Amino acid sequence: MANRRRALILVITGLIAAIAAALVIYYLITNITPTTQTVVVTGPTPVPQREVLVARTDIAANSVITSSQVTTASFPVDLVPADAITSTESVINATAKTAVFSGQILLQRQFIAGPVTSIIPPGKVLVAFPSTDMLNATGAVQPGDHVDIMISLPISGTTRLDAGASNGTQIAPGATTLVSQLTLQNIEVYTMGEWTPPGQTANANGNANANPQPINIIKCIVDHQEALILKFVKDSGGTIDLAIRSAQDNQNVDTDPVTIDYLVDLYKFIGLITPKR
Repeated sequence: MANRRRALILVITGLIAAIAAALVIYYLITNITPTTQTVVVTGPTPVPQREVLVARTDIAANSVITSSQVTTASFPVDLVPADAITSTESVINATAKTAVFSGQILLQRQFIAGPVTSIIPPGKVLVAFPSTDMLNATGAVQPGDHVDIMISLPISGTTRLDAGASNGTQIAPGATTLVSQLTLQNIEVYTMGEWTPPGQTANANGNANANPQPINIIKCIVDHQEALILKFVKDSGGTIDLAIRSAQDNQNVDTDPVTIDYLVDLYKFIGLITPKR
């Protein structure tokens, strides 16, 4: 009997302990304040910018800069060269030493202050040369290219074709032949463009034409003697063509004047047979 009572007491004690434990757990659960973590979302760190001048259009080498050719843009500071131009006033009326393409940052090293005359070296002159040959008409010739000037002229009289050698070929008096020869070589093209003659000109019908056609002009920096040669080539009335040189070729070459007789001898043309009488 005593054992049964002891067991009952133990059961009741266990139930009381279980109920007390449950109450403690419930109290703890209902009275714990949850911790709220604040997550701060930050954006990327702003990259420092610098405002510089850029080319609004393509700028040809040796051309004078106008305000319509430049604009401003911002770039990350780390991407801006140290000599980038930031002031419009510092580049207007300056002369471009090299070609600058649209969108490029303008650099001080690309320009020289002052007009075109500040670029011409001592002892040199700037000359304008009309060029209507096919090579230039296609846009193949660009500022900075080095060209050779070829000319074809109708030669008559006793003109020597051998640069003055004592035993050279001469054209018989009264005869005329077309001769092609290389004249000035390795001439650097300074700039190029179109020039429209001022005033009125006569059209094919002999009537006044108020809108003359523009002429392709190439400008070169040469010495004084070469300027005279260019003038004679221009005024001689012959056919003028250009040949662009390799960038690695800066040596003058000796050439022979080319005539119909030269081609016949070189390529062994069969001459015309004189009919028998």
